[in-house]
Amino acid sequence: MALRGFTKSFARGLSYFPAVRTRWLKGIACLIPENALAICNLLIVGHIVNGVTAENAADRMTFEQVLVWTGVFVASMLASSALKFGMRWYITGASREFERIYRRDLFAHFMSLSPQDVAHIRTGDVMSRAVADIEAVRMLLGPSVMYVARAALLVPAVLVIMFMKDPIVASAMLVPFIGLALVVKVAAKPTQHWSTESAERLAELSTVAQESFSGIRVVKAFATEGIAGNDFKRMGQAFLHANVKLATLRGMTSATILTMKEVGVLIVLGIGGWRLVQGQLQLGDFLVFKECLDIALWPLIAIGWMLGLYTRARTGAERLDELFDLRPSVMEAGDALAPEHVTGDLEVRGLSFAWNDTPVLEDVSFHVPAGSTLGITGRTGCGKSTLVQLLSRQVEPPAGTVLLDGHDIRALSFDHLRRTMGVVPQDTFLFSETIRENIAFAGDHIGADDVETVAAIAQVDKDITDFPDGYEQLLGERGVTLSGGQRQRTAIARTLAADPPVLVLDDCLSAVDSVTERAILGGLRQRLQGRTAIIVSHRVAALSLADRIVVLDEGRVVEQGTHDELVAHGGLYADIEERQRIEEEIEAL
Repeated sequence: MALRGFTKSFARGLSYFPAVRTRWLKGIACLIPENALAICNLLIVGHIVNGVTAENAADRMTFEQVLVWTGVFVASMLASSALKFGMRWYITGASREFERIYRRDLFAHFMSLSPQDVAHIRTGDVMSRAVADIEAVRMLLGPSVMYVARAALLVPAVLVIMFMKDPIVASAMLVPFIGLALVVKVAAKPTQHWSTESAERLAELSTVAQESFSGIRVVKAFATEGIAGNDFKRMGQAFLHANVKLATLRGMTSATILTMKEVGVLIVLGIGGWRLVQGQLQLGDFLVFKECLDIALWPLIAIGWMLGLYTRARTGAERLDELFDLRPSVMEAGDALAPEHVTGDLEVRGLSFAWNDTPVLEDVSFHVPAGSTLGITGRTGCGKSTLVQLLSRQVEPPAGTVLLDGHDIRALSFDHLRRTMGVVPQDTFLFSETIRENIAFAGDHIGADDVETVAAIAQVDKDITDFPDGYEQLLGERGVTLSGGQRQRTAIARTLAADPPVLVLDDCLSAVDSVTERAILGGLRQRLQGRTAIIVSHRVAALSLADRIVVLDEGRVVEQGTHDELVAHGGLYADIEERQRIEEEIEAL
């Protein structure tokens, strides 16, 4: 039952064993002779002491014999040390490789998920699991395995020697082992509970710290440093409380186990010493018995450490499984297509979509011929951004509703779709790298000239050259070094640098002024020649490049046509255009 529970909890970790099997087996290969030499060293010491203290002169060792056996002992010790080093090198190395594979697979799994799949997960929680939990599992399946294997080989051997030396004393040594079993049984459940509590409190603490640092501008703007500090303090106190409880349990367990060990030592000194005085036990055998006792009771000390490690690792493995159990809502078909020729013809047919049974889009249809530009606008909350996510398959659209060059995008490979369709999202994200590396993010094929060209089109080149390091300026987390408008323009440059056949701009000019907006649109006009583009914006000026415009209202297409046609029609688009024109006139006063 216990083995079944172990394999169930660590099923994923154990599945990585084939990848580290060679190193692990080399470590075990060093472990076996190392243990054998450790036993030999004990016997050699006992033999030398018995030979030196023998009462019969004929049995007493000569000085030359002592030197010979001492040389044998030194050689054996050196060989044992070398094998012990090899054992630790290979087994610890295997555990580090296991840790690398575990994190690699966790990262790859997260890359297979869509943004919606992980929207409910906090960044600090993920970081806690990816670092602390994997480390705990590594420690159990690495160093812990080494100690258990060493004990499994040494303990039976030394127990046999102890019973051969003196069965009476050896039998009395069963008392500490019985005490150990009781300690393990009593401490297991509370240790598991507080290990889980500690891991969860660490995740919460990491989340509060991460969000406070990332949102430091908001914290400062609202003068809530005290509130943020109190939240961090409260989480820290909860983490401290859980760890103090856990440390108390581990300390009590370790102290009890050490007490069991000392009881064993008293038994050896008492019963063994009495039998030594009675002449029923030789001094060398007594010393060997004492050393064997230390080896046999060593697992009692290690188990105290391993008990806490096992419960922590089991908790970590279960928390990691929760992440691996997340299933991607958008999956690539087994026979996914990757057409060589791309024209960029995009069509939406009767697209309806709902978030958690709440309708967002209903029977949306339009066609974007290859090389043309479509504008999409509407009131806030009409479904524009959801439509963009469906077009780019960040969210899975219904079958047959979104077609690219006549192919259902669900049938296209992810790599082909991502290279074909470039999206500038409304919520821009920049990495903590240089500006040049952010713009050239799409691949190493993007040269320095390409970066500067697209930066000029996005009207961010002058801002970049004003930085002390220019394009080599290192950005802070999420591009915090830049203003909102600079981040949006850098994101536009990044997508333009990828040079996709289909370009989707999702309200990505909302943070720039009207003058800069017109300059960007002027640069885009030439860039979009012969390229399919969709411009999503609530600002009419941003739609000036569009050949046709689709107007959404409450998830439905209520108007379609050119700018002039829609203004003349006098519907929702005309209302939006008039309101924005009046606002611009007022601002100009």
